[in-house]
This record gives sequence, C-alpha cells and structure tokens, in this order.
Amino acid sequence: MTIVTERPDSAADNVPPPGGVFAEHMPPRKPSPAASRPAKIAAPALERFLSLMLVMVSVTILALLANLVLVSPVQHYASQNRLYQDIRLALAEGSAPTGPVNPDGTLVEPGTALGVLYAPIIGIGHEVMVEGTSAAQTMEGIGHRRDTVLPCQVGTSVLMARSGAYGGVGQAFTKLVPGDKFSVTVTQGSCTYEVISARRPGDQAPSAPAAREGRLTLTTASGAPFMPTEVYRVDAKLVTDAFDHPSVAFPTGALPSSEAAMGTDTSNLFALVLLLELLVGVAIGVSWLWRRWGRWQTWIVGAPAIIAVGLLSATAINQWLLPNLL
Repeated sequence: MTIVTERPDSAADNVPPPGGVFAEHMPPRKPSPAASRPAKIAAPALERFLSLMLVMVSVTILALLANLVLVSPVQHYASQNRLYQDIRLALAEGSAPTGPVNPDGTLVEPGTALGVLYAPIIGIGHEVMVEGTSAAQTMEGIGHRRDTVLPCQVGTSVLMARSGAYGGVGQAFTKLVPGDKFSVTVTQGSCTYEVISARRPGDQAPSAPAAREGRLTLTTASGAPFMPTEVYRVDAKLVTDAFDHPSVAFPTGALPSSEAAMGTDTSNLFALVLLLELLVGVAIGVSWLWRRWGRWQTWIVGAPAIIAVGLLSATAINQWLLPNLL
C-alpha cells in the first residue's frame, strides 16, 4: 500500500510566479507597434478617381507652365534654325513667295518662310518671317498677315509676333521709338524702315501711305510677362524704294478670327481631347503599375511617358486655346 503525502497549501503559495519574485510588481508590457497599428482601409473608388483627376489637372498645368517658360524658347530656336536654312536657299534661288499665291495658282502654305527681319537696335539679329498669323505660325516666327502685302512692297504690310512665349520676339518691338531703323530682306530685295509711331488701342493711327509708299505695322501684345492685356502696334515707313506686289488673294475681313491680333484657334479641339484622353490613359496605367510592379520601377517607366504626353498636350493648348500673341 502506497501512502501519498499532500503538500501543504502554504508551500504551493510560496512558489514564485514566472519571471521571478518581482514579476507581480513589474508594470504591464506595452503592445508592439505592429500589434497596435490599425489595418489599412482601401479608399473608395470615387475618391481614388477624384484623386487621379486632380493629379492629371496638376500635371497638365505644370506641363503648360514649363512649356511656356522653358520648352517654348527651345522649340522656337529649332524652328528658326530650320526656317533660316530654308529661306537662305529660297532667296538664293529667287523662289521665295512674292505674294499670297504661288506661280501655279495655289495659295502659299501657312508657315512658309517669306523673308528675314533684321533689327540689331532692339536685339534681333535675324528673325525669319512666315506666312500666316494664327498661333501655329507665331510659334515658329514672325507671322505675316495674309490679307496684306509683303514687307518692302507698295502698301501696308502687317507682321505679328508673340510677346512672351516662343522666343518673345514681339517684346522687343515695344522698345522701338520714332526714328529707329530696321531692315527686311525678301525675294525681291532688301529695304529699310523707319519707325514713326507706337500706339495702343484707342490711339490715332497714322495716315494711309501715298501711292508709291510702303508702310509696315509690327503687332504684338503688352502687359505682364505671359499675361498679355492689350494689342501694341509700331508703325514704320519705308525709306527705300518700294517693290510692286501681285494682287491680294484675301480681301480685308476675309481671314478667320484665329489670324487676328490676340486670336485663338479652336478648329482642332477634337485632337486636343484625344491628347488629354491619352494623358488620362497613361496615368491609369501608371497607377496600375504602382500597385502591381513597385514604386521605383513605375517611376522609371511612367515618368517619361507622363512628361512626354503632358508636353504634347501643353503644346496643343498653346496652339489651339491661347492667344496667338502670348
């Protein structure tokens, strides 16, 4: 027979708790940050969509500002280099247009190089003039209004240039004062003009030129940089012999409003909508890659695509929505 002796309760009470005899006097452990961190809650689909749209609007605005201030001078410089090579060859061959109509009876294509303006007194070494005054043409160089004669010819010729973006050549026009002289070279030869007045809206225009006289009106915009408020015109008289001109193909008032001073061209809004849709598509693709691929990989691939499409959209906005003298 086996006899089991039970331990007195007092002995069981004397067993120290886990952690030592002082464990019961120690403060409670704090939960780890991982254990206390709340679970992530996915944003609702509408909020994600609105956030994406705000990002797209911000990217477009930033691209537009960057295009106006930083990219447009480079684009203008490249256009002028190309046009200067074209007009040098055309002047040497005598094939540059002398009017709005080509020898075969077709209209001169807008953007065609016509001649070169030289005005060292205001910092213009040489600037190529092109046919047409819509925003697309003034992005490349000084635009010639198609319902007027060419410079150096009998009658009044009108040239337009931007005041801020794409070289801002028109800003130099505001520095001209009566008595200043500049020259122009076209396929018929070279001529010299002398400034006679500068005017703003409401100022009296000079009298019309006489029978064999020539007149040139340089048109641009005035106001804060990249924020034009009104049209600024400089009138100059021809002080050398004027050349004859062919018949004018466009009567006064026949040109579209996009070729008037401060005009905008809305004829290609559909193409602009397609570009903006492409920008949204690229953004959605980048957002998907961010979730599936990774942050840095997405930046490497997505950033150039967003920048390229954003700059294309900004150029389209400059060409189709903003004034031609900006």
